[in-house]
Amino acid sequence: MTIKHSITCEGSDVLVHETDSNSYQVSIQSKSNPLGKGNVLETFTRLEEAIVAAEHFCKLHATAKEKGYYLENGHFVKPDRPKLHVGQLLNERKEPEQFLQLLEK
Repeated sequence: MTIKHSITCEGSDVLVHETDSNSYQVSIQSKSNPLGKGNVLETFTRLEEAIVAAEHFCKLHATAKEKGYYLENGHFVKPDRPKLHVGQLLNERKEPEQFLQLLEK
């Protein structure tokens, strides 16, 4: 897998990898474990989509963190609240304001 795009986000690296099947995975990797493969958040068919999703993820992650959510197995999680699937949020392109309303419901 080849890294096509990388950004720093909340103490982690968000990476876009090109896979062998000509798709692009957006993943998050801890800076404290740079040799790990990271956790895949979503897969896209176009590089441009994956890059936009990676950038968008950072905005959503910051908003979720403000409201006490954390990332676990591809979901934003908070005790006593429904899990929110990151891949679905990326595909829906929820803006941080829309996402904040969802978190506050």
